[in-house]
Amino acid sequence: MAGSLRNGWALLVHSLNVFRAYPSFLLPILTVWSVYAPTVLYLKYGYNWNQHSLEEDLGITYLFLFGLSFLILMSCAVVLEMIRQIENGDPSLIRAIAKVLGKDMFRVLPLSIVWATIWFVLTVIEAILSKKRGNDDDSALTAQNAAATIANYSEFSFSAAFIEALKKGVRMVMFLIMPAITWENLGFLAATKKGLAVLRAHLGDFASGYALTYAAAGIVFLPPWIVLELGTRHRGHAPLIQFPDSVWVATIIYMGLAWSFCIYLEQMFMAQLYLWHMKWESKVEIAKEEHQPLPEFHSVRRPELLVKTPGLFA
Repeated sequence: MAGSLRNGWALLVHSLNVFRAYPSFLLPILTVWSVYAPTVLYLKYGYNWNQHSLEEDLGITYLFLFGLSFLILMSCAVVLEMIRQIENGDPSLIRAIAKVLGKDMFRVLPLSIVWATIWFVLTVIEAILSKKRGNDDDSALTAQNAAATIANYSEFSFSAAFIEALKKGVRMVMFLIMPAITWENLGFLAATKKGLAVLRAHLGDFASGYALTYAAAGIVFLPPWIVLELGTRHRGHAPLIQFPDSVWVATIIYMGLAWSFCIYLEQMFMAQLYLWHMKWESKVEIAKEEHQPLPEFHSVRRPELLVKTPGLFA
């Protein structure tokens, strides 16, 4: 496990180095957040849930999760295509979007449906297990309530934390399947089979990536959590600090960047793990042809994206 953590740390550090070299990698998922934030605020404060049947409310919830799943996976496909472009020069966001819309979109669609279905089931379970708060402090759309809603801020519960952990795990599995679609041009079923095979082959590395990106998210989201803790009423008690709206607006902007950065880290970690697996598979094939001992996965040098190695995706 210690070896997996070391390798995971190296992948995480390389993800940060890639971000420093190409900050535009954050733009696709940041665009998704710019759609997510106003939509979730409308569903919270504009859509009247009580005026519709349970079936209609569940349908709206599923459509929202499907749309979000599809947009996140499309942003992942754009990032993966930009990673591939590094091999031959500087990546182009426009060219990456054009390629994804032209070739990958319809193969991403069924994966989005699968993810949205799992996400929907977990969300329903979370709603059943959660306790409804007994105050109406968050019934009006204010800068503070908007920040709390976008952050999904609520009193801590072990059940909610467990469900959120499952959601993150499922999301990272989706990101591990995506390279098979974008890099190897596999269809939905073949890509899913390949991604799950990579997961089974490298569970320790996947777990280290999960833990490290979880820790990174905890650090990145610490500032807004402190603001929310200090500026929010708790069990009827007045907040410790009355922050002006400008602070809440700044918090919302920060959370958009933080959420996008954390999703980027997950995408990049899974992409690098998959690329490492591709390189290992290539070494195994060469060893078989030459009747040599098969190499261990961790004996194969980890791919360095910034080196721009020719034939890296061959």
